[in-house]
Amino acid sequence: MDSATVALASPASDDRRFWDRLRNRVDTILEDRGVLPQPAAAATTRGVESERGKRLREDSLMLVRGLDSVAASLAQLSDTLTAAQKARECERRAELDEEEEEPKAKRLCGDSLEAAGLDGDSPVAGKEASAAAAAGSDVEETAGVKLRQGTGGGQASAEVAQSTNLKRARNLAVSMASRAAALARELKNIKSELHFMQERCGLLEEENKRLREGNDSGVSPEEDDLVRLQLEALLAEKSRLAQENANLTRENQSLMQLVEYHQLTSQDLEESYEDVMQGMRLDFSSPLGKISDDEKGEYDDGVPVTPAEVSSSPDE
Repeated sequence: MDSATVALASPASDDRRFWDRLRNRVDTILEDRGVLPQPAAAATTRGVESERGKRLREDSLMLVRGLDSVAASLAQLSDTLTAAQKARECERRAELDEEEEEPKAKRLCGDSLEAAGLDGDSPVAGKEASAAAAAGSDVEETAGVKLRQGTGGGQASAEVAQSTNLKRARNLAVSMASRAAALARELKNIKSELHFMQERCGLLEEENKRLREGNDSGVSPEEDDLVRLQLEALLAEKSRLAQENANLTRENQSLMQLVEYHQLTSQDLEESYEDVMQGMRLDFSSPLGKISDDEKGEYDDGVPVTPAEVSSSPDE
């Protein structure tokens, strides 16, 4: 397990250095992408675009190498995990074999003692054999106890060492699994970044091609921008004038309608006033100051006299 950890440590450090360099490279790419390009000459723009294309190609190659290293580290991790599982299975089999061999040894010792007791010719020999067997059994029991104690201590120490090794292997496997998950997530992010950079590289190549064709045709990009801005300003002015003309036409129509309405209302008022005056039959042409004083004296009895009564009184 120590050799495996040492073997795994050096690729991890190499991967860490590689990912640090890659992260710094990606940061520089993002910074370059965030900075807006200033207007410059056509030759400088072509040089910058070519440098960006080369840099993006180098970055893509670096990402491909990084993906290959990640795949190799994942394969190494899978091999390490399979080796640890095989070692654990071998240890379990060894423990099971030891547990099965202990009852077999006890049965063989009992069978040998019974065979020795049955082979005796005389009862004295049988007694001696039985006594010897008892003594031998006592000695064997004491030796067995000592051996069991010694083997128990050795087994305990071996089990402790084995458990510590298993714990270390388990911790290492868990850490490597978490590292593999993190690498998988980072690999996914790097794939998305690689796809984005490939699309960006294609767009930059198309823009570079368009600029090169424009320069070959003799039209500079600054003139194109100026013409575009002038056209946009003219279109905006045209839309503004059209809107203002529409507003003025609506206002003119409303004013004309108001004038027509006032003319109609004034005509109606004049006609109604003339009808009222004709219905009352009042004549304001002759003023009241021409009435003679004697007529005022004759008809001045405290009752107001109308011009009609005055005109009809001499006839009477």
